[in-house]
Amino acid sequence: MATGNTGSTAGLKSQGWAKDLHADAIDQLYFNQIGVMGKGDNYIVSIDDELSKVKGEKKTFGISYKLNSGKGTTGDSELEGNEKVLQDYSQDVAIDQIREAVRLKGSLEEQKTAYDMRMNAKSQLATWKAEMIERQIFFKLGGVNNTSLTDVNGVAVAELCAWSNAPAQVPAADTAAGTGDRYLCADSSGADSLASTDIITPQLISRAKKKAMLASPRIQPLKVNGKNYFVMFVHPNQAYDLYYNATFAQARREAEVRGKENPIFTGALGVWDGVVIHEHEYVPYLDISVAGHNFNSATVGTDFSADCYRALLCGRQAVCYADCKNPKGWVEETFDYSNKVGFATGLIGGIQKTAFNSLDYAVIAVDTASSL
Repeated sequence: MATGNTGSTAGLKSQGWAKDLHADAIDQLYFNQIGVMGKGDNYIVSIDDELSKVKGEKKTFGISYKLNSGKGTTGDSELEGNEKVLQDYSQDVAIDQIREAVRLKGSLEEQKTAYDMRMNAKSQLATWKAEMIERQIFFKLGGVNNTSLTDVNGVAVAELCAWSNAPAQVPAADTAAGTGDRYLCADSSGADSLASTDIITPQLISRAKKKAMLASPRIQPLKVNGKNYFVMFVHPNQAYDLYYNATFAQARREAEVRGKENPIFTGALGVWDGVVIHEHEYVPYLDISVAGHNFNSATVGTDFSADCYRALLCGRQAVCYADCKNPKGWVEETFDYSNKVGFATGLIGGIQKTAFNSLDYAVIAVDTASSL
């Protein structure tokens, strides 16, 4: 029998770090923290990790569609032969890979540094992965295909807006009209424009909610503590306009005490007309001086004459997220005769907005300007 010391297997170490990093990234996800991401149909972001167990190039999600209402069968009338046919729909999500890496300066720098640089690399890469997923979800929800979009500081953010799947766009006819099946503009006059005074208001939120309720197929709200709620994500600049709207401010002061233990209400800007409002800096923003005049292309169209923010009112299963097994989820490499070490991680998966007959299945895009 061979003798000696038993060491741990390098491959298993890597798998352990990969699993921990991925778990950290998922835990950090904003959508997870507010309780609107999970397995099942009562979530805005529907997650499926089946491809983490088996191989495949795409994941097909089953879409929950309400049974068509009918008169039913009364008395002793025959039910057999009068059954309703369940309407089953699906959304295919193609998968792709994206990676990121960091390299440490060298052994001397590691010796000088008090904190664990390996743990710091893991933390930073987990944050990168979480933020990348969040950005992708907002791009898909907003139908963003304009790679020239920036944030409010002028930093380019949309080069990879079509990663894994290009989302369905808001039809040009809808933006031109100022309204549509899954679209609403603060300027709904049909003037094909957006002035700086066309800002978000409580009335506009209610109009978007009514559009969701009357849509065909109807956008299904989330069930929270036995009640129905939609969730609207707004840009911080839109949140500012709501915060200083007298009607909205009064409603916030008079709001009933809600189930604060439910994460969907944690950190919410408020609840208006059954819509829980959350602000997030990744809500799509269009600087017309840099990225053209719409969210579809930097060179096509003249939809907006003012910078635009695309708020997103969402119901169940607005986005599908396919989570796949990644054997390279944590990789360590040495360079320069082992003086330097680098760490890499990646994501294999796919994110896509759900669509039904070429219509967004569970999101209403609401375009406004801002007073800021």
